[in-house]
Amino acid sequence: MNNQESLAFFQQLAYNANDIQCVKLANKSDFTDIDADFILNYADKNSEILDLGSGTGLIVNKIYDKIKRIDCVDAYKEFTKFIIKSPNVNVYNVLLKDFKPDKKYDLISIFGTMHFFNEREAQELYKYYFKYLKHDGKIIIKNQFGIEQDVTVEGYSQEQKTEYYAQYRQINKEVSILSNIGYKNIEIFDIYPPECNRWQNTHFYAIVGGV
Repeated sequence: MNNQESLAFFQQLAYNANDIQCVKLANKSDFTDIDADFILNYADKNSEILDLGSGTGLIVNKIYDKIKRIDCVDAYKEFTKFIIKSPNVNVYNVLLKDFKPDKKYDLISIFGTMHFFNEREAQELYKYYFKYLKHDGKIIIKNQFGIEQDVTVEGYSQEQKTEYYAQYRQINKEVSILSNIGYKNIEIFDIYPPECNRWQNTHFYAIVGGV
């Protein structure tokens, strides 16, 4: 699988976007209160954040008033129209690989996004954004990851009723990718209660790394 295949899925999803929850692909899967609280462990009123794959702003809308600034990147205006309008919130409708920041950030957050990139694409993104972290800055990646091995989904999804493409890389492999690029002091957090993990071969984790 590759990101172009995943983008085709999201283009269709964006076409039918009619509420802020439209990006949640499973019933009762909105855990963004937990996500927001986790991010705020690493951010405060002085923090400038880059959020990659912001979607409809389910996380952004919960943290924007507790930080200095947040730049939100998502390809689809149909999603980002739900992001709060605020002087400290900036929205950029471009592909993640095409965004060219003019500054560095205290924190880069990527939540529920990296499984839509294959291993090579993920390496390229992590390397690209490494240089946009300030000294002592951190990256947080929250995703489903493979427990024992990579889990790749390609083809028709009964749950989504359409073609669906994703790669849930094995958690330690993702840590190795980050480490090889130069991220330091990498930690893995079991971010959600057990009942939030629906599948036996994947698990939600948050990875935090520094520069």
